[in-house]
Amino acid sequence: MAAPRRKKEAETPVVMPVQKARRRFYMQKMPDGVGERAVRVRSARKGARDQALSDFFCCGTDSAESSNQRSMESLLGELLSELNLEEESMAPEVLAEAWREAVGGALAAVSTLQSVMRGTARIAVNHPTVRYEITRLKPQIIKALNRTFGAGSVKKMVISTL
Repeated sequence: MAAPRRKKEAETPVVMPVQKARRRFYMQKMPDGVGERAVRVRSARKGARDQALSDFFCCGTDSAESSNQRSMESLLGELLSELNLEEESMAPEVLAEAWREAVGGALAAVSTLQSVMRGTARIAVNHPTVRYEITRLKPQIIKALNRTFGAGSVKKMVISTL
């Protein structure tokens, strides 16, 4: 006779505990009460973190972490108040005269200096060969424009064909 068959015990699947995603950042209110900023959760190496903060803010470790924190709104307000945004850009006559002095009459007749902003001079030409000539003379033109507008006013040129 055959041995009685034993029922297999129902194997319960092993359920691994799901680890909760570790929060690396949390939102902290700014000291002035306006806005929030992302702050890294304290690490196990508190001493290294405090040293990094003191190195970054150039202060001792005994100062509060929030002593050098400001909201983005207050920073932008301060920066925008320092800028003179009401000032118009350079007059076209001034740009045309400076361009004529920098490149001479022949090239000035077939190209125009449209603007000088943030170290970039924007030039419009009406033919690709003029573009080639201006590209070839770029270092000399930049030096001449800097003599007219002031040192460091023009660092690069963007040339476009009309």
